[in-house]
Amino acid sequence: MQNITEELEYWFWLCNIDGMGSRKLQELLECYKEPKQIYQLKTEEIGKAVYLSERQLAGIKESRKNEKWKKKLEQTVEKGIYLTRYLDSAYPKRLLQLLDKPILLYSLGKLPDEQKKMAAIVGARNCTRYGYCIAEEIGKIFGRNGVCTVSGMARGIDAAGQWGTLEGGSESYGVLGCAVDICYPGENRQLYDELAEKGGIISEFGPGIRPYACNFPMRNRIISGLSDFVVVVEAREKSGSLITVDFALEQGKEVYAVPGRMTDLLSRGCNRLIAQGAGILSDLDSLLEDCNIKKRKNGVKVTKSEIELAESEKLLYSDLGFEPKNIQMLMEETKLSFCELTEVILTLQLKDLIEEPMKGYYAKKA
Repeated sequence: MQNITEELEYWFWLCNIDGMGSRKLQELLECYKEPKQIYQLKTEEIGKAVYLSERQLAGIKESRKNEKWKKKLEQTVEKGIYLTRYLDSAYPKRLLQLLDKPILLYSLGKLPDEQKKMAAIVGARNCTRYGYCIAEEIGKIFGRNGVCTVSGMARGIDAAGQWGTLEGGSESYGVLGCAVDICYPGENRQLYDELAEKGGIISEFGPGIRPYACNFPMRNRIISGLSDFVVVVEAREKSGSLITVDFALEQGKEVYAVPGRMTDLLSRGCNRLIAQGAGILSDLDSLLEDCNIKKRKNGVKVTKSEIELAESEKLLYSDLGFEPKNIQMLMEETKLSFCELTEVILTLQLKDLIEEPMKGYYAKKA
């Protein structure tokens, strides 16, 4: 449990004043250096040196009156949440480059290791099965080769990339658009717990802050800020993932996109990024080379396609992708009879190579 010092109390107070954003906090700290000094000044004096809105001035007055923030700080620390100021040595160096860097970070688990490569994997929440599997595979390849990942812990592509990284053996970090003691979305509770144990949950939002829509663009600048490069898997033309891309480009980061069919709405964002100069990730086998990552010895495990298969098994396995196909389609494409096909399907299922995501439809298992 973190030790609550008087200094930490004043930093917590300053960063939890209603209506105070990171840029305004930086202005105050550039002018007054220490939060304690700001606390001790009259509100009118502060307003003369740094412009403050009526809401911000009222927030300062209210926080001094009731001092509920002291109890809130105690409760935060009791939950195992760690507070890191931008002046602390543990603060991620990558974030120090941001003009609007978070003044205070809240975290469960660890903060990223500066010495390790970090990739952001982002994309559609309502992704296709294909997109989910590709993001998971990318995460696994990164994980097996010592690359950590960061994302927003959202459903869909974010979660797939993070699960893949954890399975591959590396750390992954979830940056939230709410307080770190709130699991959002609730359906990702298992991922939340795994990240807190094997990586970290990070936010600039203080305890109790709900996942308001306006928080997520702010959250996205931290995702791109923590990464060395960004990978986009499935995104609509006006996807929230593209906000992360915009931040990444402003921050001078490399952006890569997985291409898709021009008729797919979820591919339009990625295809447009490629047209605008983003790197193309079209082959999992060359993923590390494309992203300028040195492959670890024995880093990438044997792929499922390299497992020894009978001819009929190879035929069916090569015909399948991540998008499910029904029996009729498979019979037409493989020319196998119904009896032969059902026998091969059962064999590949027992070898854990294919699955039945919906009744009568089959696909490769990621």
